[in-house]
Amino acid sequence: MLTAIVLALIVAAGASRWGISDTRGDCPRGRALVADALSLDFPNPELDRFLVETLKKAGYIVDYVNGTGVDLELYRRLTDYDVVILRVHGGKGEVRLPDGRVAVVNGLFTGLPWDDRYQELMWKWLAAKATPYHDPSRAYLAVLPGFFTREMRGRFCPGSVVVVGSCFSLYTYEIPVALAQLGLGVYIGWTGPVTVQEIDVGLRMLVDLVYNQGLNWTEAAIEVGKRLGTNEYNSTLYAVILSRQS
Repeated sequence: MLTAIVLALIVAAGASRWGISDTRGDCPRGRALVADALSLDFPNPELDRFLVETLKKAGYIVDYVNGTGVDLELYRRLTDYDVVILRVHGGKGEVRLPDGRVAVVNGLFTGLPWDDRYQELMWKWLAAKATPYHDPSRAYLAVLPGFFTREMRGRFCPGSVVVVGSCFSLYTYEIPVALAQLGLGVYIGWTGPVTVQEIDVGLRMLVDLVYNQGLNWTEAAIEVGKRLGTNEYNSTLYAVILSRQS
């Protein structure tokens, strides 16, 4: 699975899923999120079960969301969780600015099909129309770094981690920097293109190393990076430490 953003310039946990935790409440919150928008194109229910069950055994209350449930509101409320695992398409794009400079952006797909009603978000540089490489006839709504800067609600608890299983999730540092402003501790992602198989193997290894083998998230990311190595697209798994509490 390789994905690209084209710039044109679920299973919900229940009706109360956004009211479960108060972003002003005690830390840590003991909540984890597994969100799988890739299930629309590349379902892996066995992996999702493993992630959810492992987190539950570790003591978390786990919300599982897939498909079109991976929407704008979900991204806005990532701060509700101590652990976030995203399995999504990701992409990058280049836009020539009026002064001639080329701006490079990366973004994360939602599970929502593109609709022209999202054009206002696009003009505000909060979102983009995005097409997956495997099927250029399809288009999704993707969120850009500006979305995380301007649309997020609340703050992360110290030591919180976001793991993004997608292409280009660390192509630039704009998304982790935006989340760091909200208190995120660790952001883990891939620097470039990555296959679905690599994503799935990497996510399983990360969670196993942390919750079954006793490594912390940074140690686990380093170990997974060593085991997977740099792929044929020169992409590597990295962890970005954003705060000292992590």
